Amino acid sequence: MTPPVNRRLPLIPTLMTLVMVGTMIWLGFWQLQRREWKHRLIASLEAAEHLPPATPSDFYRAMIGAGSVQYRRAVVACHPGRVTPYDVRGGESATGQSGFLIVVACREPAYTHKKGPDLVVVAGFSDRPELRAPLIVDTEFDGTIIERPYDKQPGRPLFMLIPKTAVPPLTPSRLPSPEDLPDSHLSYAIQWFSFATILAVIYAIFVFRRQRDQRATGVMV
Repeated sequence: MTPPVNRRLPLIPTLMTLVMVGTMIWLGFWQLQRREWKHRLIASLEAAEHLPPATPSDFYRAMIGAGSVQYRRAVVACHPGRVTPYDVRGGESATGQSGFLIVVACREPAYTHKKGPDLVVVAGFSDRPELRAPLIVDTEFDGTIIERPYDKQPGRPLFMLIPKTAVPPLTPSRLPSPEDLPDSHLSYAIQWFSFATILAVIYAIFVFRRQRDQRATGVMV
């Protein structure tokens, strides 16, 4: 006579599996939603490249959260004269060489407040973090705007202009593009759905073996 089998599912493993599988499925759908959002963002940034150059009023609207100048073209007068770089950041040249971006503050009244500059400009690219010649900035830059280049660090500039040209002896840096934004949300979603499927299969195997062992031993677990 075949021993009776307890067909009730084990409580704790079942609850843990349900929670974990449900969470993984939710994360997968969340990544799909993020993918749709990223596609809309890239489309809006691509459209921004074709808008007229940003004006001081456009910058002001972006500062108060009423608009955006991300990837907008802008023309900025920059006449600080002989300057010490505001910052040196890792970056690429227009030809794709890795190195350093030399950032300067223009000190123009329209883009400066008492705590520091609201806008800085990439004066150019260098293969070394230090300058080997004096940097004299007295020009008008035409380039692409990046919002919050320092994220939300207090006292840091809200905007950075990456121009098409450079101040000698520097060379031009690579212009930003919406194509730089990563779009890996679909692969992340597939990973989460795969994890959920694998866990569900492992749980099913666990239950099957548990009931098989019960039949073999006649033990009610």
